[in-house]
Amino acid sequence: MALQMPLKARPYSASIMRQNPTAFVFLIDQSGSMGEPTQYRGQTCSKAEAVAQIVNQTLLELLLRSQKGDEIRHYYDVALIGYGGAATANVLWPEKWAQQPFLSPAELVQATTREEESVVERRIRDRVIRTVEKRPIWLEPVSRYKTPMKSALLLAESLLQTWVETQAGKDVYPPTVINITDGVATDATHDELLDCADRIRQLHTIDGHVLLMNIHLSDETGKSVQFPGHVRDLVDDPQARLLYDLSSEMPASYHADIAGLFGLDQRPRYVGMCSNTDMDALVKFMNIGTPTQHNQAFAANLRADG
Repeated sequence: MALQMPLKARPYSASIMRQNPTAFVFLIDQSGSMGEPTQYRGQTCSKAEAVAQIVNQTLLELLLRSQKGDEIRHYYDVALIGYGGAATANVLWPEKWAQQPFLSPAELVQATTREEESVVERRIRDRVIRTVEKRPIWLEPVSRYKTPMKSALLLAESLLQTWVETQAGKDVYPPTVINITDGVATDATHDELLDCADRIRQLHTIDGHVLLMNIHLSDETGKSVQFPGHVRDLVDDPQARLLYDLSSEMPASYHADIAGLFGLDQRPRYVGMCSNTDMDALVKFMNIGTPTQHNQAFAANLRADG
């Protein structure tokens, strides 16, 4: 069984290559409270709209990272799960991909729901140039019903169990799960959520255990907690403590990026969670969890494949 595979002495060091892609699972809270207003890029919009913009940009960056000339390389398998927009969590790809929860970058190109035009400003010397660009859309903003977070974790566990088993014997970079929420689960107790999270974090490839990262969005940023090193760093907030207990300790190769992007002191330990934080922090959080230009650990692993 996959869970019995031996771990390497130096984990989280596998090269991300076409032969050995890694995996990302995004869990998106689509409950009714995600329709509440927030601020993003100087504009007022719903939390669901802001999260959709950020996730779509992340997926686009993953796709661009995979392009080498005319070739789209299979560096990643990506799953997108929503919870709240329906009675139970479900994979959010279009109907064509309903039986295929993980998509490669080449398949992502075909799995968009639509394209959206946006005005992009660039400063060239002393002039501001405005151009209209088309951007692909995978995630639509949805906000209704309750918050079945346990259902989302169970679905992620099932998908990852199968994915990890298919990688048995391969030196594959472990999957990363990023859970984006603004509230409290309505389908489980804290202990039930912890059991689900523990089973996810116990899944592993030869290169290391699955990384589970959680971020809680709120306008109460005065109580914000970002990548704490210890439980004593938490404010007196049950939701923050739950996310702390749900989340993985981040590997050492991530520490410099975490400290740099979030302006934190260097310390020996960071837990992969943020609580009571805003959309700008979500952008940074995604940059830590995925191989964008800001994540030097991932960039180094990707360079190994040219």
